[in-house]
Amino acid sequence: MSRTDDVLLHVDRLTLTLPSDSGPIEALSGVDFTVRRGEVFALVGESGCGKSLTASAVVRLLAPGARTPDGRIRFEGRDLLGLTEREMRGFRGSRIALVFQEPATALNPVMTVGAQIAEMIRASRKARSDLSPEREALEWLKRVRLPDPETLAHRFPHELSGGQKQRVMIALALSARPDMLLADEPTTALDVTLQAEILGLLRTLQREENLTLLLITHDLALVEAFADRLALMYAGETVECAAVRDFFAAPRHPYATALLGALPGADRTRPLAAIPGTVPTPGHLPAGCRFAPRCPKARAICRTTAPVARTAGASVVRCHFPEADARGTKTTEHTNASGASGASGAPSTPSDGSIVSPLLSVRNLTVGFRARGFFARDPEPVVRGVTFDVRPGETVALVGESGSGKTTTGLALLGLLGGKARVAGEVDLAGSPLFPLTRTAERRLRRSVQMIFQDPNASLDPRRTIRSTLLEGMESLRPEWSKAQRLERLERLLHAVGLPADAADRLPHAFSGGQRQRIAIARALSVEPKLIVCDEPTSALDVSVQAQILNLLKALQREFGLGYLFITHNFGVVEYMADRILVMKSGRIVEAGDAQAILTHPVDPYTQRLLAAVPRLGEKTTNLFDRVPDAAR
Repeated sequence: MSRTDDVLLHVDRLTLTLPSDSGPIEALSGVDFTVRRGEVFALVGESGCGKSLTASAVVRLLAPGARTPDGRIRFEGRDLLGLTEREMRGFRGSRIALVFQEPATALNPVMTVGAQIAEMIRASRKARSDLSPEREALEWLKRVRLPDPETLAHRFPHELSGGQKQRVMIALALSARPDMLLADEPTTALDVTLQAEILGLLRTLQREENLTLLLITHDLALVEAFADRLALMYAGETVECAAVRDFFAAPRHPYATALLGALPGADRTRPLAAIPGTVPTPGHLPAGCRFAPRCPKARAICRTTAPVARTAGASVVRCHFPEADARGTKTTEHTNASGASGASGAPSTPSDGSIVSPLLSVRNLTVGFRARGFFARDPEPVVRGVTFDVRPGETVALVGESGSGKTTTGLALLGLLGGKARVAGEVDLAGSPLFPLTRTAERRLRRSVQMIFQDPNASLDPRRTIRSTLLEGMESLRPEWSKAQRLERLERLLHAVGLPADAADRLPHAFSGGQRQRIAIARALSVEPKLIVCDEPTSALDVSVQAQILNLLKALQREFGLGYLFITHNFGVVEYMADRILVMKSGRIVEAGDAQAILTHPVDPYTQRLLAAVPRLGEKTTNLFDRVPDAAR
């Protein structure tokens, strides 16, 4: 990548105050970083640290009632905070474009995607003289490698897949030919090959358009593979700014060291080094250093006096006592993917050589759906001939790209697909057949198998207190338990998942994302199941919260002998959690076996493509997105 030293964006002492029920609160303070022309700059940190709010302040898209930010935001030397709103409109889109985390909500649902791109081209006044805006929109759809752009241009957003919508969002942003692209978590919910595909596309377009990219993410492995420099944020401040290479070789702020230490790695025998506590919220910031309540090295001055930014090695750090030693080879110990050896986990047979009976036995599971039209033929099954076992105390990971049939398999095992689904095959639970799912079999299934869903916001009833949520399952599925037994179990569940006793009388909205996921785990455990289906339980969580949840799941597995069917596309989680791996493609299992064997020596080309697309900490590479075979693009 061509590099120059001229500054495109300079954020200096940015402070932002937002309205709240209790009065104005300071959401950002002391945000400082510089983005050079033509580079990839990453803003990283846990949820709530101010990353997205900083990006919104740069383009001045803030909530009603927010005060005009203090400090300076200079773009090519011009202070954006001093512009009128009319002048600022000339910068948004045409000079600074945005790609949002969720394209489904960013795209206009009542306009075709071609019309939306053409509208952007007209508004930017940068249309090519030799093409109409509609023809130029088609050219952009081709440039982001969308198939059959002539047909796709006439489709509405809801008719596209998640990856296609994200490509359309990129085409929409770049069609105005901006100088800088702000990409806010552009690949968070995407599988590894699609993530590599989208980021490879951004890299190609960056080179072709001489584009500067400001990437907002909490994926540290992605940052190391993709970015040139970064700014680490915590509680509304930038706490460390450095070149990516220097940051991962020798992080200087204790928060940076803690984040890297919380990543799942090859050593499955030790709990992950989760950071205690949570990011403080605006309006409840501690005195002194904002990280001090969670910092294991905090001293008295840290709790009373706010640190100022200072140079430490090759980094700029906001810390009284920046780290002095380099991590050395420690980075590679927390590999965020495959390629590392480790304990294979729980053995499939006891040490005395006896055979452990499967907790769940699935044979030739096939799932299809009935056609909607009266005369229409039923479509092809979405899950075909799936066979596997899950033993007590074992974690079986089901991996594959989005749309491969992973979640459908999990929902089919729990009988949650509804009347239009056609489920065939043999499913035995502890030796007893489940299908056909009679009322008696369904009750036994609900008592023995529970599910942790990907999004606790959607799976928890917002009108029920946590007490009501946890008691509901026990009252329905464990009627033999007395009221006193249920209340005692509720208290033990809250303690087991690390929540205070007073959490029982609060509603879900009063908790953070990680806490809501803990509640979802407690609900799944409430009826004493033997098997839990975990559907992407950590996909939207920060590194530290993910470590807390994984530690919790492993501790509960050891205590209760639980079996887990772990559905995920996060190979760092797979490496840390899984005893065996099932690789699914187009509804079929294409490779299955011991986790270590598959992660280190995959046999099927599809598995090889998946693993090739995974960014790994400690393996800084400039061709990660070029090494993904064409079949994965």
